[in-house]
Amino acid sequence: MAVRGKTIKPQALIPAMFIDMNDDAFARMVAEEVKNKISPVHKQELMKEDNWERWREALIALSENLQRQIESIEADAISDERRYASLGKTGTRLARESNSYYDTKATRVRRFKFHVDKRLDEVCVMIDTGDVINSDGWDQVEFYRKAIIEHRNLMRQFDLEDTSIDRALWDTLDNQWNFDSVNNDNL
Repeated sequence: MAVRGKTIKPQALIPAMFIDMNDDAFARMVAEEVKNKISPVHKQELMKEDNWERWREALIALSENLQRQIESIEADAISDERRYASLGKTGTRLARESNSYYDTKATRVRRFKFHVDKRLDEVCVMIDTGDVINSDGWDQVEFYRKAIIEHRNLMRQFDLEDTSIDRALWDTLDNQWNFDSVNNDNL
């Protein structure tokens, strides 16, 4: 990027961008970070200690907003259920469809809120300790690797018959994806 005849690297603009970024834009960026959809440059800048308190505040606001969304979805579900109850058999079908819709929607919001709250805990620990928490996913990968190994060990320990699903899961430990070959015939 050229400014007044001088070439400036985009990374050099990031700190000023964070300082000048309004709260709504910062909150959107924080939400995208929870989804792992921000650039490494933005993530690196967000991880700087100067941004931790603002990051925490944005996560708190996001978590509270998501909680209000969940409560609103639940209230709408109850309202629809009451409204449809008076319509007889047709109302029962409509209520069932409505409940399915609201359950799906609430589950998606709850799942996202879980990740927001997890990130909020991590940021609070960073603020309390002054140390950066590296949540690059490798701890979770190791957790799942151990879980798969333990699953296989328990299957053998209790002399349970493994299925093609179990074997496909165990094959992932060797970087092999064999779920595509699982079907009713080989269960």
